[in-house]
Amino acid sequence: MENVKDISTLKTISVEELKSFDGLTDISLEEAEHIIQTLKELALLTHQIITENEQSSTISNLRKAE
Repeated sequence: MENVKDISTLKTISVEELKSFDGLTDISLEEAEHIIQTLKELALLTHQIITENEQSSTISNLRKAE
């Protein structure tokens, strides 16, 4: 996986796609944009944690389990 350092390079879900999920149809544009930004930040943090710990036995064991 490519090392992503800039949140702007992440592929993101559109407001329309987000609102297509159950329970999210009636959220405002501002709420949708906030959720999308939060998901991007979470994805970036998760990616950084995984790539920084790739040599960890836990990650190695998880990959073997797949």
